[in-house]
Amino acid sequence: MNIFSRSVIAALACCVASWFNAVGTAAGFAAQNPDQDAARSMADGSREVVHTAPTAADRIETDHVIVYIDKGLLTTEAEREFAQGIDRMFVAASTYLQREFDPTLRKTAKPAYYLTNRAGLSHAESTRIFLNAGRVIPSPAIAIHESVHLLLMKNPDAPRNRSDLTPEEDARLTASYGAWLAEGFAGYVTYELAPRLNLEPDRLFVKGDRTTVEEEARQWIRDPRGARVLPFAGSSGVPDGFLADRANVAAPFYVLGQSFIKYLVQHAGLAAITQLYEEHFDGTRPVSDDIQRITGKGLVRWRTEWLEAIGVSR
Repeated sequence: MNIFSRSVIAALACCVASWFNAVGTAAGFAAQNPDQDAARSMADGSREVVHTAPTAADRIETDHVIVYIDKGLLTTEAEREFAQGIDRMFVAASTYLQREFDPTLRKTAKPAYYLTNRAGLSHAESTRIFLNAGRVIPSPAIAIHESVHLLLMKNPDAPRNRSDLTPEEDARLTASYGAWLAEGFAGYVTYELAPRLNLEPDRLFVKGDRTTVEEEARQWIRDPRGARVLPFAGSSGVPDGFLADRANVAAPFYVLGQSFIKYLVQHAGLAAITQLYEEHFDGTRPVSDDIQRITGKGLVRWRTEWLEAIGVSR
């Protein structure tokens, strides 16, 4: 997929690929806003990282992945250890989700991971993952988050995974797009798998562990910043400032999304929510239609029950 197609919203450790479409196509850059600036910067940086990797990075191939590490970030021994860690996280995510990387469908033998400070926020494509070195070296569990996005991003040609749509088609798909599903599910899986791999949670937005998500969601809803993004959690669309204002917009949005996903998995099952993610981002239906079809219950009802379960009346 193109790095800034909608599914990369599905694809940041903070999220981004599909964000490129969600905040505006390349043709729409005439009317700039901070999110568009951030998306374009990431797109440009990612292309440069891939282009210069043969000379600017060390390449390490493991059984399941290829890892490029910008020169000077790690010692030779640390590079090998990091690559093996990426391999373990990729395999763990694949096993947990029961989804494999299909070389025929993806048209490449193995996914490539780039550890760099030159591509902005961590984010994923259908065959490549860009890991922000400043964040990921001290907190490697972020790579699990991005691996989830990659594994569930099966069809690069799906409209939500492309960046060449007309502004009208892009706006229509964005209006019915479940950004909370992408980031909430990747966060949920990360916090489930990290302890199994003897890793600390990434704690970018959820500051505790998988047992504190509900309380942190309640705290954010009482905060004006959380209240502003709550309408987008368990609904559709993307809040303004998602890329440009991580502390005040992305932080509450990720926590609320992860809390809602935890509730959905507990009551609908992991297999159903994995299917929901995969089919929603590979399709064109509104998220409300997809969740009704797959779980047999409407999104509004699910959302109401979740808020009641965490002690919030909305």
